[in-house]
Amino acid sequence: MIKATKYIILTFLAISFLISCTVERKLANDFLYLKDSLSVLIIPPDQVFKTNLKTWEIEDFEDMAEREQEDTLYNNSRFLKDVDDSIFFDSYFTGFQRELATYGVNVYYQNQIVDFLGVNTTAYQVALVQIELEEDIYPYRAEEIFDDTIVYYEDFLLNTINVNNWYEITKFNDPLAVNNLLYTSHYLLDDLEGRFVNNIFTGEVKFKSDITPIEVDKIYQFAEILGEKYAGYVFDYILNEYIHRNIGNNVRPKTYFHYDPQFKTLYPAEEDRFIFMEN
Repeated sequence: MIKATKYIILTFLAISFLISCTVERKLANDFLYLKDSLSVLIIPPDQVFKTNLKTWEIEDFEDMAEREQEDTLYNNSRFLKDVDDSIFFDSYFTGFQRELATYGVNVYYQNQIVDFLGVNTTAYQVALVQIELEEDIYPYRAEEIFDDTIVYYEDFLLNTINVNNWYEITKFNDPLAVNNLLYTSHYLLDDLEGRFVNNIFTGEVKFKSDITPIEVDKIYQFAEILGEKYAGYVFDYILNEYIHRNIGNNVRPKTYFHYDPQFKTLYPAEEDRFIFMEN
């Protein structure tokens, strides 16, 4: 009797889960049917915040006043002082707009606000509240096992640029709209290529490597790639907020969907998405 009851409970839970997923997917497909009538107004930040975290490179850093620390770190940065905000934003939002176009979304900027206010379709304000570049060092260890027992390794300190982003996405002309603060971050590293080579005659193992350092042009290219990626994050957020609002229980669904516009498929986004921040 106990086993039968347990089986019934598990069956009920499984069916409930499948029904829930079915409802979520139906709502997602309802949204996708209407996606070509979606418009967004992009609001970029005024500047790129730049932070050099390599304090250990500055002599007598702890003895400096805070403003002197900031100025010294910036002036001694390897990349940050050479990054032009305008070029960075041009690259970022070029990728952003191009990717949103693949979703069928109509994109407007602040100089088109009159046109945006006149749209008769579902509209959202997408504000990149803040973007920050962090210059730092990334410890990396390359290792390989030889003869099933001996581990050889080589340590590297690679330069890295972290790109931290904070977004707010608000449905336009909607008194029930929730203004969530959203965060995402990705990083760019020096490009390390290498392999361990075992000299069969001497038994000596060496790591042959080639490092291509980060350059400012690579940062601009990376900005364009991130713009494309985060355009997908924005679309996924709007899609999942539609599901959340219409599913009817005021509880966020367990599955956060990603939509692939190329293959026109839905699947769980897992960690590849915005992080919800506390307001």
